[in-house]
Amino acid sequence: MSKNRNCIYIPSIDGKDLYLTNTYKDQSKNETGYRLVTKDGHINYNRFINSFDFSLDREKIREMAKEVYGKKDTFSFLYNGKEYSDKIINVTFKYSSKDFNQIKKNTYVMAGYQLDELRFQDHIATEDGIIVGIVTSVPTNEKIPLELPEGFDYAEDENGNYVYSLKTIGVAQSRKELRDYLYQNGFNCNGNHYVRFKRTSGSARVGKCLFIEERLYPKIHEWEMCGLAISEGCAVDLAALESYISLPTSSAIDTLQIDPKSILIIPDCESKFKEDSIVVEMDSDKRVVSREGAAEVSNSIFDGQSLIDKSIMGNYDCFGMVLLRNRFFKSCCFNTNIQQWFQDQHITDLSQLQKDAVTLAEKIEDIKLITTPNSIKYVKFAPLLQWLNHIDPTFSIVKHEKKTHFFNGRMVQTHYQLLNTLQLTPEEVHSLLKPSLDYVNLLNTDKDVLKYQVKCSVLDHEVSNVFKDKNELIYTMMKASEDFYKTKYFYDFKKETCKSYLKNLKKGHILIDGNYSVLFGNPYEMLLHSIGEFDVDSGESSLPSGHIHTTRYPYGTKILGCRSPHISTSNILISTNMRHDLIDRYFNLTKEIVCMNAIGENTLERLSGAD
Repeated sequence: MSKNRNCIYIPSIDGKDLYLTNTYKDQSKNETGYRLVTKDGHINYNRFINSFDFSLDREKIREMAKEVYGKKDTFSFLYNGKEYSDKIINVTFKYSSKDFNQIKKNTYVMAGYQLDELRFQDHIATEDGIIVGIVTSVPTNEKIPLELPEGFDYAEDENGNYVYSLKTIGVAQSRKELRDYLYQNGFNCNGNHYVRFKRTSGSARVGKCLFIEERLYPKIHEWEMCGLAISEGCAVDLAALESYISLPTSSAIDTLQIDPKSILIIPDCESKFKEDSIVVEMDSDKRVVSREGAAEVSNSIFDGQSLIDKSIMGNYDCFGMVLLRNRFFKSCCFNTNIQQWFQDQHITDLSQLQKDAVTLAEKIEDIKLITTPNSIKYVKFAPLLQWLNHIDPTFSIVKHEKKTHFFNGRMVQTHYQLLNTLQLTPEEVHSLLKPSLDYVNLLNTDKDVLKYQVKCSVLDHEVSNVFKDKNELIYTMMKASEDFYKTKYFYDFKKETCKSYLKNLKKGHILIDGNYSVLFGNPYEMLLHSIGEFDVDSGESSLPSGHIHTTRYPYGTKILGCRSPHISTSNILISTNMRHDLIDRYFNLTKEIVCMNAIGENTLERLSGAD
């Protein structure tokens, strides 16, 4: 895979503009379609406003472009030290296409015509006795005898001149119709034809889609389908398929090499139990009513998580987890001593593993990644063995756990949703705010505290004549001279810093002892399950209900946890931190990871899935 991790800038064009430039009256213009070059023949870099980030998809397309184009063409090009490509185009659908479209200020052109083809006389352009272009808000000497297009009008100003005006414009193609047209027909741009490629779930929410140069599509589509043969007319969940084939498009920070033969797929486990709840249902009169009662809860306790052996994590073995992606695969993989576990349990043969497990491994030493079908979306379309036989060993790392930016990871920022959920009394709010207000006072009176706030401790470099910004200048001067503290420049900076801190407090952003943590569900039970020694129906867990395990806090400490983003008043969890020697032995976890229980305990529903 390429070592180039920089983004590639790609064009972003609205569907309306693509439709108009591909449906001219002059068919010869349609062959060129939309133009990414200016009138003088130079590339219009103002159109390259989107980025195609480093990902499995991007690097695969780069590789396939060499096969498709050979030496005749390239996937990307460099300009001013940045990489650009016109082989992938981001298409938005913000506007509908109208009978007359505004091309520039006060200038409207009929759909199917191009501004530079029209000749305007007295602010009107005609063809075959029909008005095809009109300029509004500009006085003209004579009113044209032709009938004005629907939606336009004219009036006489105080000087006796005629002024054309716009009232409304009829819609020729709605945004949905434009989307349907481009999805089905594609479009031409710079003389090349583009077809629909894919869109991520995030892009779908805002109505964006990626299109790809037609010659590249067959190869990349064959690769993204990972051996699936879905032909027209097959019954398939298209929405799900669209979402899953876009997984390799996720922005990545790096890659890991994982041999498919080292993957062990064990069955998912469901913990089902009843819990006293407020049940909302529809009665016999079809009215929505609520009542107290027992509701059945079902927790998929290993949902979306995997175990990865430390030996294959490369430069990321210092982290407790990595979020990995591959074709039809996404999973949060936790740093585990898998082989140590097998040795301690005297597991020496594949036959000793979970009886329903799936793997291509030839010996127990091969197993380096343990996952479940919940992480492999391929299982919804074809057998797991088929997926194992088609995936590449290159997995992308989307992210890993991190410390917060506050006080070297010791503190975290609250938000107003959490504070509203806690329903604090005025006295409790005052108590919560007191440390923050005391800190603001220290910012204003103690220069060493101010230095710490602006992270002066890391600026040990020599004074330079060139500074990146105002803050760097301030930081350097604070380190260089005591006299700087007597200047108005420093006083204004200190005042601005305190004001900004207080403004942040008013938004509910209060610093408290804590961090953002990744949840790890029943880790020890997942190891037991890999060798067939875990019975979910027994309801037993090495982490009792109401307890968690993390190295961030002392054991025995009561912990208040809340989901982020916080979307419900139920998204809080009060639990006790407990010691767990077996987890510490087999898992290499950091302070940013919390082990929790989902067996017989309604933590996942309370935390809205805890995803």
